[in-house]
Order: sequence, then C-alpha cells, then structure tokens
Amino acid sequence: MAIQGRNLKEIKEAFQGLYCEIDAEQDHDSVVNDIARIMKLKARSNAPRRPPRVLIVGPPGSGKTTLGAMIAQKYGLISVSTANLLNGEIASKSKTGRVVAQLMQEGELVPDETVGELVERRLAQTDCKVGGWVLEGFPKTEGQMNMLKGLKQIPSLVVVLQVDDDIVYERHEYKKVDPITGKVYSLKGEVGLDEEILGGLVSREYDKHEIVKKRLHQWKDFLPKLEETYKERRLSLNADRSIEALIESISEAIENPVIC
Repeated sequence: MAIQGRNLKEIKEAFQGLYCEIDAEQDHDSVVNDIARIMKLKARSNAPRRPPRVLIVGPPGSGKTTLGAMIAQKYGLISVSTANLLNGEIASKSKTGRVVAQLMQEGELVPDETVGELVERRLAQTDCKVGGWVLEGFPKTEGQMNMLKGLKQIPSLVVVLQVDDDIVYERHEYKKVDPITGKVYSLKGEVGLDEEILGGLVSREYDKHEIVKKRLHQWKDFLPKLEETYKERRLSLNADRSIEALIESISEAIENPVIC
C-alpha cells in the first residue's frame, strides 16, 4: 500500500508489528520477492507447531496404504491403516474378527462402530498423540466422519486420491495375497518375487470385480460429502501419477500448510 502524508504515522502505530516498508523503486520481481520473504517471516511462530495429522482417502485400489506408509516414514509419523487394523482383528479370531471377515468377503462395509472403535483406540495411544499420524482408509462413510469429529481428531491435511474406474478394476485383477503373512502383492508390478511365495499366492473374494464395483459405488456416494466437509484442508490428486510425484505434492502441502 502506497501511503503519503500525515496519516503514515497513525497507520504505523495501528499496525505495529505487522507494518513493513518495501522500496517500490525496485524492479517488479524484486518487489514481489520482498513481499514473499516478509510473508514467510510473518508466518513463523515461536510456538511449537502441532505434528501433522494426515488423512489419505480414495477409491479401492488407489494406493492409499502404500502412500500412507511412505509419507509416515518420511516424516516420522505413525502409519495407521484401517485395512491393517481390520486384518489384525481377523487374525485374532475374535468374534468381531469373524464378522469382519464375512463382511469383507461380501464386499460390505464394516459397521462404523466397529472400525471406529479400532481407529479411536489406535489414535488414543501416546505415539499418535505426540508424534502425529497418517490415517488411510478412514472415513468411508458420513457416520465415520462424524465419529472422527467426535474424537476431536481434526486432520491438518486430507489427501483425496482420484483414479479412473478402469484402473481400479485392473489393479484388483492383479492383486494376490499371501495367506500366511497377509501381505498383498500386485503381480503386474512385482519384480523378482520368490517362486515359492508366488506359488502360494491366492485371490481374495474382496478383490473380485462385482465386489470391487460395489465398493466403488459406495465410495462415489460418500465422496461429495467428504469433499464439502474438508474443502479447506483438501488436496485432490490423480493417483495414476508416479509415487514420487504424489509424495512430492503431499510433502509440499505438509511442509507449507494453509491451516495448522
């Protein structure tokens, strides 16, 4: 703002601590650079910044789990995967685990109360509270989204992965799982896989075309509500880009947050 005359002193006093002067006789680029530098300085605070709290959501097969783990590793955050939480419950052979296994085979969403309890329990642990987290695969419904609000777990960034339906179906077509370890492999992308492991891989009911189609439809129904709720914290990305490109975009948003 160019100001001349007697009002300059009053304006300096009114905006004490926020007022800066820039030499307007510099060339245009120098003026812009000075403004950018000042804005960055003013954005800093001596108060400790809260650790990132990142949601990664998207349709089935969009790469949420892989991406979430890599972002968590890069920033030393806790990786919380709803798929891993549910698989752990299934492996425990508990009553809840048996119900979850049946629902997943049928392509049904696990009840909000069940998955919400697992997520709540994990986020309440000290490592998540202190170190920040990357939560992928949650929320998938409006009810889950409200549960997250109720926990007062407000994400600093919501990454919404976008991918064409054809790619979703193709990725699930090549998915196989090791029945012993539970690890999921993509036969299209795996290189040098041990022959013994390869021979033991099996397909999951959960990855069959009709069930994936049902899960995809459920995601599309929920997406508008999610985008509206998190519109000020949302980062939408094409998940068909390279993993390096996706990590670069997410890293930029984490390191330069609009909302803290």
